[in-house]
Amino acid sequence: MEENLRQAKQYSKYKIRLTVIQLFLTTAFLIAMLLSGASLLLSELIIDWSSNFHLQVALYLAIFAGIYYLLFAPLDFYDSFILEHKFLLSNQTLLGWLKKSIKKGLLSLLILLVVGEALYFSLRHFPNHWWLLATGAWVLLTIVLGKITPVLIIPLFYRCSPLDNNDLKEKLLSLGKGCDVKIRDVFEIQLSKDTKKANAAVVGLGKGRRILLGDTLLNNYSDDEIEAIFAHELGHLQMLHIWKILGFGAGVSLACFYLTYLLLNVGISLFGFDHIYNIAAFPLLSLVLTVMGLTLTPIQNGYMRYLEKQSDMFALSHIQNKQSFISAITKLGNQNLSDPSPGRLVELFFYTHPPISRRLHYAREKNQEQPEY
Repeated sequence: MEENLRQAKQYSKYKIRLTVIQLFLTTAFLIAMLLSGASLLLSELIIDWSSNFHLQVALYLAIFAGIYYLLFAPLDFYDSFILEHKFLLSNQTLLGWLKKSIKKGLLSLLILLVVGEALYFSLRHFPNHWWLLATGAWVLLTIVLGKITPVLIIPLFYRCSPLDNNDLKEKLLSLGKGCDVKIRDVFEIQLSKDTKKANAAVVGLGKGRRILLGDTLLNNYSDDEIEAIFAHELGHLQMLHIWKILGFGAGVSLACFYLTYLLLNVGISLFGFDHIYNIAAFPLLSLVLTVMGLTLTPIQNGYMRYLEKQSDMFALSHIQNKQSFISAITKLGNQNLSDPSPGRLVELFFYTHPPISRRLHYAREKNQEQPEY
């Protein structure tokens, strides 16, 4: 147990350091592109090649993203491959990592092009109100991604299939019915080809909504433990957390885009750009958005932890064997090398779930109460 705790602390320290390093290097990259004149040179070359504004935006973003991807590929490789193998958390082959990295890169590029075109259309035609349009576009994009993620995006990386353990499926569907949550089906996601970590999640919106249970979870946990984890996911559905996150995210995005609007107007004049939709100013726009996103991260994470605790309490109130929740959370923490007691600053910026020690504390308190049945 002490060795596992030591490993979890060390793993967490590495992951946090890598995140901070990537943030620092990304900031340095954006500043370098801006101050060195590289961004201006790139935009001039593209403008000379094409007079179509939207094609200019697409070409600039594609080249910019390509440069970023190549520069940061070694760091990503160390983070997602070397480190995971170092701590015996990965089953991924080198070829598997490369294929997944390319898929992620192309998918990210596609999303960047769609978002970038919409953003620069707003910057060009609505320079004083683009932040309102950007917020609306963010909400729309979130809904669209929520719809297509279970049926298009996840299958690009993992095989999903309906849970074939009929006894367990019936147990879980009965729990859903007893909680007044409509569940069409429960799906198994093949995580084991890449990782030894266990996970479960609610994905999708409307009829495409699914509860996914990783095969790494199904193969290593008892039915009661899986029921406890499943009940947590039911809590998200019963309390409409997906829609609450969407609404909260819209408010945070509105604040983020409005503050960016204010700072960008100052920055454009300071760096000598003629208008805010000049594509050469993209590093400045990205830099301001990065700073705003980082500033608002503790607020977003705090709200997510609040919802996660609600789901934990829901699960504990709707399963008979509350000890199974305690054992499941303990096993998840050990299997995923989660630091059970991070520092407060780390929790604020990096944790969307309550730390394991806190989840176990209120689960044990709940376990000591009289059953509600």
